[in-house]
Amino acid sequence: MADRALYVCKGGITDIEIEPPEELEEASLSPEEAGKYELKLHFVELRAKGWSYIRIARKLKVSKATLSNWRAELEEEISSLKAMELEALQERYYLAKEGRIKLLGEQIKAIQQELKSRPLSDVPTDKLLDILLRYYAQLKEEFVETRPLSDREIEELKELE
Repeated sequence: MADRALYVCKGGITDIEIEPPEELEEASLSPEEAGKYELKLHFVELRAKGWSYIRIARKLKVSKATLSNWRAELEEEISSLKAMELEALQERYYLAKEGRIKLLGEQIKAIQQELKSRPLSDVPTDKLLDILLRYYAQLKEEFVETRPLSDREIEELKELE
């Protein structure tokens, strides 16, 4: 029987078929135990995705009381998977922000080049300058200030390692 392991990808949590861990092969799970194990894995995945107990109970055809017991048993796995899902979402958000900043920068460069190529006497420059100022304002909204760590903060981080 193939076991399902949960992995996080940029789009969210996904599952991949893998061979069961050796300890499960050695234990020779009965079909009933193997089915319960599969249900628990599916429960962890769905809870990490934020599904409610009612929705999971309907999907897995398991009582809410059973799910509550499983949550107590599998709380660490659920929390870990939720953290990975959050990390994937943050990464996706960061990449989207990075993309917006790059696009705004490219547009500013294009407008600047166009301004340089036009003589101010025969082009309605006020409109082009207005667009340029709007792009600068939008780019400023995307700015995230960074600062170097102090010596004390660096020492605190080293102590955590």
